[in-house]
Parts: sequence; structure tokens; C-alpha cells
Amino acid sequence: MTQVAAPNVGFAGGDETPPGTTLRPALPEEEVAVVALRRACGWSADSVPQQFRAMHEGRRDIWIGECDGYLVGTITVEWSADDRQLADGSTTAHISNLVVHHRYRRRGIGRGLMGAVERAAAERGCSVMTIGVDDGNSYAHRLYERRGYVYLKDVHAPWGLIHILYRRLG
Repeated sequence: MTQVAAPNVGFAGGDETPPGTTLRPALPEEEVAVVALRRACGWSADSVPQQFRAMHEGRRDIWIGECDGYLVGTITVEWSADDRQLADGSTTAHISNLVVHHRYRRRGIGRGLMGAVERAAAERGCSVMTIGVDDGNSYAHRLYERRGYVYLKDVHAPWGLIHILYRRLG
């Protein structure tokens, strides 16, 4: 885990935020911390610099979850994607890269991060949110279904089949 020394940005999340956890947009200088978290969770970190560039360009936002002064979770919301059914830049946004450190799982941090980006999307005027789940990741699939996500379509990625789910916001 990576300790963060981010300024107080004044966002604690919402009703879904677990006690002792802060959910907030990532700062540009936290790229190295996000890389470290992804690697600690067994994820590739190769795309993180690209994600931070896209954040700087306004095409996506990266949110982080802090607990006990450590970066323990991250999530990305894409405002615009090549596949306009996933994120069209106005009414539909897409969640990707939801990662929670294994020591902090099952505490509601992933659910809180999802709620934070869903609220951010609704505030931007989006009415639909999409999310992808790798084939075989039944834990994540159940989490998304409990939040009201339903099947939209399948897409093929270099690492395998991804089920795309969606839900209406608001």
C-alpha cells in the first residue's frame, strides 16, 4: 500500500462511504501511488500514465479511496470512449479499473467508489452508467448486479471476454 499525503479536498463520499474512508478525485501528482496500488493488487500498471493523461485532457476522472492515510482503492470513470455505447461524452459514462487492496476488501470501499463516480456522472448530466466485468469474476458481477446493473453486451479484449452491464442513474 502507498501512503498518501494529499491535501484535504473536502469530499468524504456520501451515504455509502465506509467510516474512516475518504473518497475523492485523484490529484495529478498521485500517479505513482496509483501505479503502486495496482501492482500491489496484482494488476498491470502499464495504462496508468495514459489514464492520467486522459484525466488531464478531461476525457476521464480517476477517484481514490483513502483509509488510515493509505491509498487503498481506485476507480476510473470515462466520459467519452471509442465505443459510444459505453461512454458518449454527454448521457452515458463508463466505469473501469475498480481496484481495492486485498487488506481492505469487503469493507464497502468498492461500493463507495462506485457510488461516488455514479453521483459525479449524474451531476454532469449522465443518465446511464456502464461497467465491464471480466468473464469469470463472479464476485464483481454480483456486486454490480446488487447495484442495479444489468447485461448490455459482451466485448472481446486482449485478455478475454468482458460482460458490459449498465444501469440508469437517478
